[in-house]
Amino acid sequence: MKKSLLFIVISFISFHGVAQKTEVLFNVFLKEENIGQIKAIETNTGSTIIRDIQSATDARIFAFSIHVESDTKITKGNEIMTEGIAYRHANRGPEDVHATTKRVSNRKYECTRNDKKTFLENTEITFCVADLYFKEPKGMSKIYSNMWADMVAVKNLGNGIYQVTAPDNKKSLYTYKNSKLTTIELDTPAGKVISKRK
Repeated sequence: MKKSLLFIVISFISFHGVAQKTEVLFNVFLKEENIGQIKAIETNTGSTIIRDIQSATDARIFAFSIHVESDTKITKGNEIMTEGIAYRHANRGPEDVHATTKRVSNRKYECTRNDKKTFLENTEITFCVADLYFKEPKGMSKIYSNMWADMVAVKNLGNGIYQVTAPDNKKSLYTYKNSKLTTIELDTPAGKVISKRK
């Protein structure tokens, strides 16, 4: 009786999968001042992966206080993105963003950004900006940005450094060491913002 019960428990766990959670933290700096944090969370259950990138920063530029918070979350099944959401709220400066992406059929996605709807067709999204926090974009020339609800360009600069260019032509650098993301650099009107892995 004990053996059969043990077999049922093991089978149940194997069938349903045990969620594995990974959390990576980055400190965000502007002109060497710590202005916030990025939290990257991955939850892996069998063939389903959820990646959630949350950030909050507070900086003082001249007499102005700038607060920006954002969240990008994707769900992937068998390495294909099935759903994604993104939002960014800023008290000044960058525009607020509310974006959703949903796989509506094979090789077709419905993308909405600030109430503007588009469709991405004849492709499966397998690599997103949120994935950059957990794996190196080796061999990629384009990846999907949930924040932009569009593809963005990726360029391998060598030595584990990748340049990502957004549709507004702003560039960010992602640096990897031993296939782990260590720093992110972004030029802003206030200066270079650098996020460093804790």
